[in-house]
Amino acid sequence: MSRLVASHELQVVVDHRLFGLVDEEGQDGERPPSPRSVGSFVSSNATMLYIGSDEDILNARLRLEAWDGPAAALAEAWPSTEFVSLDLPSGRFLVDEIAAGGKSDVFRLPHAGKWRARVAWRENGPAADGGFAEPGGWALVQFWPDTD
Repeated sequence: MSRLVASHELQVVVDHRLFGLVDEEGQDGERPPSPRSVGSFVSSNATMLYIGSDEDILNARLRLEAWDGPAAALAEAWPSTEFVSLDLPSGRFLVDEIAAGGKSDVFRLPHAGKWRARVAWRENGPAADGGFAEPGGWALVQFWPDTD
């Protein structure tokens, strides 16, 4: 049975309905297409993954997890879930908050190399007054070594 070896939670700015998770040493390449343009809530390339929201929201809560094998089944209901493969030169991540800037060194995997990730997303409903709810959404990204 796989076990969780590291985790971290942070708040991220969602700008233009988008935020990204990028390997610190893999940020010079071209961004993947926007998630909406590929018909999903997530879009990725070898070193970057971007999560898109359906609605205009201000921020989201992001939980990052590293596992020593395939992550355990999700305990909560996540209406949107995708799997991606990554080839990470450093295993250190920054958050790309688009025009809002970003945050460096937010999470470190145990090592660089090939990883699988389960990306899950859910949005919060609007606030009772019709404004923006806090947080606007939740994202979970679970990583484990890709042995294929």
